[in-house]
Amino acid sequence: MKRILCLAVMLALVLTAVLAPTAALAATTYTVRTTASVNLRKGPGLDYAKITSVSSGRNFTYTGVSRFDSRGQGWHQVSYNGGTAWISWAYSNLQKNGSAISEDRAVRASASLNVRKGAGTSYSRITTVSNGTNMVYLGETVTVGGTTWYKVSCSAGIGWVSGAYSRLVSTADVKPVSGGSGSSSSSKVYVSGGTVWLRSGPGLGYSKVTTVKKGTNLTYRGSSSVDNRGVRWYNVTYNGSSAWISSRYSKLS
Repeated sequence: MKRILCLAVMLALVLTAVLAPTAALAATTYTVRTTASVNLRKGPGLDYAKITSVSSGRNFTYTGVSRFDSRGQGWHQVSYNGGTAWISWAYSNLQKNGSAISEDRAVRASASLNVRKGAGTSYSRITTVSNGTNMVYLGETVTVGGTTWYKVSCSAGIGWVSGAYSRLVSTADVKPVSGGSGSSSSSKVYVSGGTVWLRSGPGLGYSKVTTVKKGTNLTYRGSSSVDNRGVRWYNVTYNGSSAWISSRYSKLS
């Protein structure tokens, strides 16, 4: 009886050791959730054909691929009807395990840069991006051997890049990506609420700039961000300066 019990304990320990890494790998789930009615497109930009329109609150499986268009607007690739489609992050949240990932910052390559499967040069290369390429930052940073590594999403999928050859930048300052396929026409943000505060940053914790009234059209600066409540904020121009407005009281037009 003791021998059987001992064998059972040993088997349990072996199974734990084998399954633990699998469980750890499966623990991270990325999804894209729409925050407004939005068009799914065949590619990452407004010039690509519309596949269909979907309502706010829809969840899609994220393929791990993102990129910026020629306006500096981020796009996420999702699974749809057995294929793939693209959603602008102006109308969606990229989420990790159900929590929105901040879009305040991106990662920009400062030299020809390898994107690797893990944080460290021992991991295999996924792809190589050129100097100046902007990648979606997934909010994770680790230090390996004294070098900072950033977790990113690019046109080849999710990977890690060395901070020795890249840096964090504000998404409001993202420059056009070579070969992007978006529209160069400027967009407007329409104030759909009553009297709405503009703020100095994307969240209620930032200082108030001024109020704007319903019906006002503001110039969209091509960047948006999600606060800690999961609310999207649009970066707009007011009196020649940058300001932010909540999507709860405004719409892109």
